[in-house]
Amino acid sequence: MAKIKTKAHWLNYFRPTIFIKSYTNLNIFLLKKIGIKMLICDLDNTLSPHFTKWPNKKVINFCNEIRSNDIKLAIVSNNSKKRVLTYTSRLEVDEVIFNAKKPMKRKITKMLTRQNLRPNEVIFLGDQFITDIWTASRIGCKSILVSPITDELSDDSSSKLIKFLNKHIYRKLEHGNYLSLDKTRSESLNDEHQFI
Repeated sequence: MAKIKTKAHWLNYFRPTIFIKSYTNLNIFLLKKIGIKMLICDLDNTLSPHFTKWPNKKVINFCNEIRSNDIKLAIVSNNSKKRVLTYTSRLEVDEVIFNAKKPMKRKITKMLTRQNLRPNEVIFLGDQFITDIWTASRIGCKSILVSPITDELSDDSSSKLIKFLNKHIYRKLEHGNYLSLDKTRSESLNDEHQFI
């Protein structure tokens, strides 16, 4: 995928490798084919709404399928220890990071060192430009943007600001035709050249 022409244009930091509608549309076979060894996954509004205490059957099956294909799975969230550990207690995952402070990358890079993984072996899945796609850019790994499950805000005081910034970035990328759900960058993820 070509970058926005202006060198070091700020939008490139928020541009996902690919944009899909939902985590359920992820082509796990393709991840293996391009050498991905770990999927880092956001929790709230990516897998479940923030007000959902437990993962549903779809999420459980998704996580099991990731790991059954020899891809490690990490749940990385800015939410509290109680929220994240309660939710992930019903999942089989390799790593859990709560209070991640995304887009700060320190906790994630420490995890990658612990797992002996390089950034090019990792892909980041999330619904937010600021806390997910930018984090992936800072780490140097590929990223997948999904549509938020719900527009309902959490009680976090920063939620309104992040939502405003995400909409602004989305409009900028969409205006330049750099973000679209189409046959070349669609839910099937069937073209490995998108990741090169």
